[in-house]
Amino acid sequence: MITLLALPLALLSMQQGTGIAQRLAGRVPPQIASLVQELGTAASARGLPIDPLIDKAIEGNAKGVAPERVASALRLVAMQLDTAAAALRDGGLVSDTLAIAAGEFAITAGLSGGDIKALARTGANAVTLTVALRVAGTLAALGVPPAEDIGLVSVALRSGEPVSALLSLPGNVQSEMANGATPAQAAAGLARAAAAQAAHGPPPGRGGGGHPHPPHPPAPPHP
Repeated sequence: MITLLALPLALLSMQQGTGIAQRLAGRVPPQIASLVQELGTAASARGLPIDPLIDKAIEGNAKGVAPERVASALRLVAMQLDTAAAALRDGGLVSDTLAIAAGEFAITAGLSGGDIKALARTGANAVTLTVALRVAGTLAALGVPPAEDIGLVSVALRSGEPVSALLSLPGNVQSEMANGATPAQAAAGLARAAAAQAAHGPPPGRGGGGHPHPPHPPAPPHP
């Protein structure tokens, strides 16, 4: 039985290795392609995405980065994927490769596994959480500190706003920064405004499934 199970797993590893090699053929040095195959096959076996590894290898070579430095960066990406996956599991999200890749992006931008877990614990579904992690990473890249970053994105997630509202957060922060606010001040101010709006409920005609206008009073009884 063990032999029968091992054969499909071995074939799967070979197929994954072949796929990685084909995507990297002629785009990275042989030693980098070999390392990506090794790390990618191991990552896939753990339920992790391999695209971040492939993308990092191609990016490093395109920028003329020395192979030794690319190799170090690839090993770091593999560690960050593990960190993101563990944080999402701890936050209650069943394994999702797109969310894990988004979590790795956020970690690269300066967030931590604890930050990712905090977003996962908002209860957002995998699709929305994936967008939220990308937005959080973008905010971190803009200079928003982790506390204000996660605070703003968490408020947006808990308010039930559409994904488009999440995607607008980096632009909103940049607008506040253009008016003289620091990244931390901009994010904190937007979070307070969003929390206040959520506390008062959606504007008339939006959300809640209620009536856009007050219901008509009942007709008076006939005399």
